[in-house]
Amino acid sequence: MSENEEKLSRWKRFRTKSKDEYQLVIRDVKSYREVSSYNLTPLNIYVALSAAVCLIAIAVFFLISYTPLRQYIPGYGDIVQRREMNEMEDLLSQMSEQLDDQALYIETLTRNLHGELIVSADTLADRNSVDTTEASPVPLSEAEVRLRREMALARVGDASRAGTGGAPSPGSNQVPLAQLFLVTPVNGEISAGYNSSEEHFGVDILAPKDTPIKAVRDGVVFISEFTSSNGNVIGVQHDNNLVTFYKHNSQLLKKVGDRVKAGEAVAIIGNTGRLSSGPHLHFELWHEGAVVDPTEYLRF
Repeated sequence: MSENEEKLSRWKRFRTKSKDEYQLVIRDVKSYREVSSYNLTPLNIYVALSAAVCLIAIAVFFLISYTPLRQYIPGYGDIVQRREMNEMEDLLSQMSEQLDDQALYIETLTRNLHGELIVSADTLADRNSVDTTEASPVPLSEAEVRLRREMALARVGDASRAGTGGAPSPGSNQVPLAQLFLVTPVNGEISAGYNSSEEHFGVDILAPKDTPIKAVRDGVVFISEFTSSNGNVIGVQHDNNLVTFYKHNSQLLKKVGDRVKAGEAVAIIGNTGRLSSGPHLHFELWHEGAVVDPTEYLRF
């Protein structure tokens, strides 16, 4: 008999034996009464045992993976804790770097506001080796220009709240505001007057759309920008410490640094900004750092 025939005969015997039927009888020990009986085959027993082993393995897997019992498995709990600790260390490192950067930014900003020169030790050591013959001044950034404007406006507001201003002091060459020639910026109906108690430091003048707004006096533009509350705003510095503001414009015709003449158009009336509810000009007049009522010096 060849080897192949021997293998085939073994497989046939296995298939034949796997189909043999056996009976499992359960009897009462005292009375020998048959309680139950089961017909079994080797194949059925193998399938049942395999299914039970698979179910037990799946149950153990879920029990370990999704319950706190996994912490008691040797080695597994240490890996989880180590991963969590590494994540916490990374987070603390990032937070520490952010705090250091923020502290450096605040310190630098504070020194810049106070006009202090910030020079590092390395720069001091190497400054003699730097060729400054062809150096040119670095232009101010837009953020720094905006910051300086806001600080200037804050100083004007502080001076107003302190009650400074009024007539010129004896011996000065300043002309009283009442004696200055001022051009009406725009002619129209006043919808809201000057009211310092409600922090309305100017007058609202209604005018048709696309009406040009004129400068009240010769001066230099020091603010020409957009703000969320006042829309397009332009501010002009005049002589005799006179400052005028024109707010809620639809278009600005001048930029910072431009010189304007009395009666020259600087903006177009509009309805921009959160505090505007219709086309109009909000006009403010400041003298010697104090806000004044424009209707006392101008006819609209």
